[in-house]
Amino acid sequence: MKSIALLLMITLGVQAYAQDSLIFIIEKAYEEPNPNISLELLNRIPRPELLVDDLNNKYLFSKGVAFGKLGNADSSLHYLDRCIEYAESTSNDYFLVRAHNSKGVLFRIQGRHEESLDAFQKALSIAEPNTSKEFEVMKTEILGNIGGIFYQLKKYDRALSYAKLNLQKAYVLADTSEIAYGNLRMAIVYQSLDSLKKSLAYNKKASAYLEILNDYTTLVYVENTLGAIQKKQNKLDSSVYHQKRALDFAVKSGENESIAHTTLALAESYFEQRKIAEAIKTVNSGLDIAVKGNFPIHTKNAHDLLYRIALQQKDFKKALEERNAYLVVSDSLNTAEAQERLAEVETKYETAKKEAEITRLSLENELHQSNLDRSKNIQIGLVVIGVLIIILLVVFFTLRHKKQQIEKEAQELQMEALKKRFMELHASPAELAVALEFNELNGKLNTQLTEREFEALKLSLEGKTNTEIADQLFISVSTVKFHLRNTYSKMGVGNRKEAFQLMLKTS
Repeated sequence: MKSIALLLMITLGVQAYAQDSLIFIIEKAYEEPNPNISLELLNRIPRPELLVDDLNNKYLFSKGVAFGKLGNADSSLHYLDRCIEYAESTSNDYFLVRAHNSKGVLFRIQGRHEESLDAFQKALSIAEPNTSKEFEVMKTEILGNIGGIFYQLKKYDRALSYAKLNLQKAYVLADTSEIAYGNLRMAIVYQSLDSLKKSLAYNKKASAYLEILNDYTTLVYVENTLGAIQKKQNKLDSSVYHQKRALDFAVKSGENESIAHTTLALAESYFEQRKIAEAIKTVNSGLDIAVKGNFPIHTKNAHDLLYRIALQQKDFKKALEERNAYLVVSDSLNTAEAQERLAEVETKYETAKKEAEITRLSLENELHQSNLDRSKNIQIGLVVIGVLIIILLVVFFTLRHKKQQIEKEAQELQMEALKKRFMELHASPAELAVALEFNELNGKLNTQLTEREFEALKLSLEGKTNTEIADQLFISVSTVKFHLRNTYSKMGVGNRKEAFQLMLKTS
């Protein structure tokens, strides 16, 4: 029996240890920004079909996001859709919003703007009734992501409006991550609008927050933006430097979309430098990543750069091929339809906000009306109490005024006496000098003054400035200040006025 009990305890202990290990692995994968590391961790889970509740949501969501970062759209959508299905079955709005938002980002990267808008709208509609901070942060992020669609469509004014709204909400929520991303969005849009000074300022703020967060994955975009700014300022060597740093960060992050983006940005700078061989090699590398990862926007940009390179080399056959490839990809993006839907989304969003505001004001009005009825019964009693209070206040302030008047008259008498004494002592410098006998004064102090300190004090009380005292005693102004500080300290006073008052009392 003892052996069986011991075996059972050991088995339970192993199971508990395994459960803790499972939670640790999934949490680690969920927080890991590098998709390769995240997938490596998730693949260690022996039987993921047995996962339940938040662990299952985190497992499915993490796999979906990781595959999306690697450009594996089919696998990403598979796991994100499974996360949505499971979150709906367990009424978990948090992961519902996150999964729909991630689908929106995935579609946006692929240039599927219609589907991207649908996903963001679904995320917003689920998040809207929830008012906790985590949901408010997600709403803010979604608005920023919608602005990203405007940016891709080169509607920079609208992108800037969403970026500003996103950043304002982030500051209100005091969410460091979203503040960092909001500043970065502002920097990217201002760079595209050629407001380079503003772009640099926002980029600097974003970089500071991202370094606090140790978010080196997002620093890819900081360096990319700096590279774009330098290129516009025709500082091509500096541009290449920042874009190489961006590419290093992108490779470390393991995100294929970031790698494609930064590779093509670097190729563009090589082309500007007239380093054609390096530009061709780099743009073809970026094109290969974009095609494999199904990133049509980057594919389109790669064909456009190859077209410009071919024109410069007067290889018109190659230029025609690249232009046709560019147009095929560009037509597949359906930008006109997406722009119409964006306008529709904005209208719906603004209408929903107005309706919510009308509902809120209506409820406030009803509450106010009910409070009015109740307050009428209270007002009569308050009026009586108010009258009594006013009477008491009048009596109080009348007595207080009389007291203050008496005190004021006493102070005036005292001031007159002091003025008279002051005039007597200041009848001439000689009289004041007589009143300030060195030995007599020292006899009244615990710590005696030196002769130099006494001389400085005497001249000060005669009304001379520190400069005049310094000239008369043939010493520096700082030495005068030093002597006076020592004198005041020994006399137990803080300044010349207090020293003079002490002399009045003791003379």
